[in-house]
Amino acid sequence: MPVKLKPASVIKARLGIQPNGPAHAFFTNTCFKHMTKFTPGGTSSHLNQNVTLKPDSIIYNSPDAHYMYMGELYEDPKYKKGAFYSPDYGFWSRPGITKVPTGIPLTYHTPGTGAFWDKKMQNSEGNEVVKEVQEYVNRGCK
Repeated sequence: MPVKLKPASVIKARLGIQPNGPAHAFFTNTCFKHMTKFTPGGTSSHLNQNVTLKPDSIIYNSPDAHYMYMGELYEDPKYKKGAFYSPDYGFWSRPGITKVPTGIPLTYHTPGTGAFWDKKMQNSEGNEVVKEVQEYVNRGCK
């Protein structure tokens, strides 16, 4: 007797595990939740306050997010400064200038945080993320 199976895409959609589906979005949100403590500044940092979550990505929107993630000081190529400071305004950079990496590592002041915080989270709490996502799928993505 022949066995007839539905296409894999139909089965995945029924389970909620298709790309950009509910399980994918839950995975992304769970990763973000676990990453916040590894992000420079910790859970209340400006980086964690300005984030766009999509089903397949986490986008840190702060102007310094790239530099903080890379863990390297970037500087103005003309003046060789990371930033300028004015008591009336605070820290600022010249508009329209692309900073260049210096090779100098950043110093992070919040213990446990640092560059490549997604990898820090994965190494430390990746198994917990997998467990939470599996439980979500087992509940029918509810």
